Amino acid sequence: MAQRSIARNVAEARRRLAGETGAVRKDWGGRLPIALVYPNSYYLGMSNLGLQTIYGLLNQRQDIVCERAFYDPPHKSERGDDPALGPVTIESQRPLADFPLVAYTLTYEIDYYHVVRSLQSAQIEPLSINRDDGDPLIIAGGAAVITNPLPLADCFDAFVIGEAEPILQDLVDTLDEYAYSPRAEQLDALAGIPGVFVPALGAGNGVERQWVRDISTTEAMSLVLTDETEFNQMTLIEAARGCGRGCRFCIAGYVFRPPRYRPLESLLNQVEAGLERSDRVGLLGAAVADHPQLAELAVEADRMGGRVSVSSLRVDNLAPELLDVLSRGGTRTVTLAPEAGSERMRQRINKAVSEEHIVNAADKVGAAAMNRLKLYFMIGLPDEEDEDVEEMAKLGLAVKERLDAHGHGTELVMSVGPLVPKPATAYQELIQSEPGLVKHRQRILQTAFRKSGIRLRGDSPTWARIDDICSRSDQRLAHAILEMESPSAREWMRAANLWGLDGALPWGGGPGPWSAVETGITARFFERELSKHKREKATIACPPPEIGCNMCGVCGGNEIPSYSPNIVPLEAVAGG
Repeated sequence: MAQRSIARNVAEARRRLAGETGAVRKDWGGRLPIALVYPNSYYLGMSNLGLQTIYGLLNQRQDIVCERAFYDPPHKSERGDDPALGPVTIESQRPLADFPLVAYTLTYEIDYYHVVRSLQSAQIEPLSINRDDGDPLIIAGGAAVITNPLPLADCFDAFVIGEAEPILQDLVDTLDEYAYSPRAEQLDALAGIPGVFVPALGAGNGVERQWVRDISTTEAMSLVLTDETEFNQMTLIEAARGCGRGCRFCIAGYVFRPPRYRPLESLLNQVEAGLERSDRVGLLGAAVADHPQLAELAVEADRMGGRVSVSSLRVDNLAPELLDVLSRGGTRTVTLAPEAGSERMRQRINKAVSEEHIVNAADKVGAAAMNRLKLYFMIGLPDEEDEDVEEMAKLGLAVKERLDAHGHGTELVMSVGPLVPKPATAYQELIQSEPGLVKHRQRILQTAFRKSGIRLRGDSPTWARIDDICSRSDQRLAHAILEMESPSAREWMRAANLWGLDGALPWGGGPGPWSAVETGITARFFERELSKHKREKATIACPPPEIGCNMCGVCGGNEIPSYSPNIVPLEAVAGG
């Protein structure tokens, strides 16, 4: 059984490699081998631009060989987490235990289960205290780590806190120098790097998040293309990083501050390079729709022969010219995020869009004859009432009426998920709404949309509770996962109860465990934001990067390098 399992994993890695373009294969001789792990399926991992970017940056160095690995949960025919099912790398089909350094990229907290199981199945001790000098060094980075590294602090030797570019060179130089040194020396050396948190040595007054001041000096785009991903054969390009809108629930709006936009010329050069491999181009960013030249970028990429997609659009600045480009590129679904159904709740969460904005955006989508409009909302927001959810239902019906008026059959999908209060946001210390209340409000929408033709999708309140536990817990989470027999909701809640993580506040109260990280945002700013929520007061968006400000504390009043867009009138571009 074990030999068959190993052979199957190796064969699957080779099959995937054969279907890729752009993979980097290097001889190990004289190089530091690094396994870069995405703790979920190959299909999801290869859709992740962060993984692709780190893979490219590491392999730019001649002294490094970086290979990718993924955690596909055991086959249904297998019983339990058979150690023989451990991940092997795509490039050389080696097990993780062969690498002196194993680096995880963590985007979603719900993947923490897969982190623990992937280490176990790779025959690597999941708890760092049980590993010795002969075992790989296990580190992690990514959005989930920036907000709260404590849940898996007993698993990892070190965490990278912040964006990779300003940390990576010092990190790799140190790892290369100390790769085969005693573990204690490795940890001491890593702890001296700004932005690196070594749990065994503590966080002191907090590890300061690192971020790129001048985004024009970097690039982030897909290196490897494959059919086996949501974005099959599409070159993903980061057009913008961070978001300055300040929605009070949103991680991207806080821990990736300030908003930064890549220069148009640089982006067009990346589009041109991407078109040499595929005609599909995807423009990404937490606030890509706020890029001052997004429409111009999309129109020019279209003229160059690219089939353009954009990761997200905004309700209040949806340009018909952009919709036209997206339609020609094959986009059939437009996704917008009003987030809350009533004007009152949108004011509270600092989502500065009106009902008129939302309905007018639907009008544009219907006029563009798109197949589908998907709207994202949340329920269980702080101070929400049933009346706010009833307003959401009325808004959905109004949007459907506007879409139908164009006669193109545009479908309306409303995705409504329970709020998960995240660390490092204004709601970080609030109690999540009870699952029973969330289910009640889901039923309000189900009743309102019956026979309306609106497709209603909703996340499970139980899984939202599990997400909350993973997001805001402390070191006990890793031990709870080790107690679990499967990743079912029942097992999650049983283990959380066993380790005291299922209370109203997962960490039990007091200072949040995420205080180990210093994001740059002041406690006073969060206090003001929570007060404004209660008073239904708005906070202005971040000013342009070249201006800078000292409102939240991240920029400290210092000027952030930017660029001055040389804006060409859109009609001139569209008209050739």
